Amino acid sequence: MELSDLFLRARSRAVWADPARTLLTLESFARTEADGGRDIAMAARRVTDAELRRHLARHAEDEARHAELFRQRVEELRSAGGAQLAAASAAGADVAGDPAYDLSRGRPAHEVDAHGFLTLGLLDELGEVSYVAMLHVAEERAARLFRVHADLTRGDPATHAIFEAILRDEQYHVAWTRATLDGWREQGRTDEVKRALNDARASRAWDAWKRLGARSAATFGRAVLLVLYFTVLLPFALVARAGRERGGWRAPRPSPARAGDPLAAARAQF
Repeated sequence: MELSDLFLRARSRAVWADPARTLLTLESFARTEADGGRDIAMAARRVTDAELRRHLARHAEDEARHAELFRQRVEELRSAGGAQLAAASAAGADVAGDPAYDLSRGRPAHEVDAHGFLTLGLLDELGEVSYVAMLHVAEERAARLFRVHADLTRGDPATHAIFEAILRDEQYHVAWTRATLDGWREQGRTDEVKRALNDARASRAWDAWKRLGARSAATFGRAVLLVLYFTVLLPFALVARAGRERGGWRAPRPSPARAGDPLAAARAQF
């Protein structure tokens, strides 16, 4: 098992142990699958190769079905959990969804959907080879992701069955994208396929690095503030407090006699 899978497993245990976070995670998966299905369906309408169009069309149908499975499970859990669970999920607990695809490549949020696809269609920007290569890399990640979640939900047979069903589709998605890329290699487009796969993997690695940097920066910032508080702010505050005059009534200090002031000189004689 890869280190990333071990980290994902450790992070996801808490999700499936918390009913409210379970709902939010399933809703996130539903949005992810629905958005991906729409983009793949758009790509299927634009490609010219009949075999590629057939695979893309089936892929899009699979994504739409996955989204519906997740939505149905959310409704079942919400109904079984009652008003308290519904209120907790509506509050929007801080759950970072882990989408099956991560293809945003640093795009602004308004330009991409929940799947990370461009809202105008990623195929138009990348071309067929790069699109299928990126889809292949994303599907490999999706298969690992859902395999981990399938294992973690064995205590919930209904949710586990959904992940198991989706995993079978993911295996087909990985297989057809790999076969398509292999076919292009046989046509003499080896360098183009290699470059497209490298770009797709580099994009994922860069996005993962940015996410790690964001999390690390937040943690580092909190640590720095804590150190500054105890080493700088707190000692100075204690020193300032110790040097502050105590409160309460104090007798006024006599003012010194000014030269040439006859009244002051007369008062000094008594």
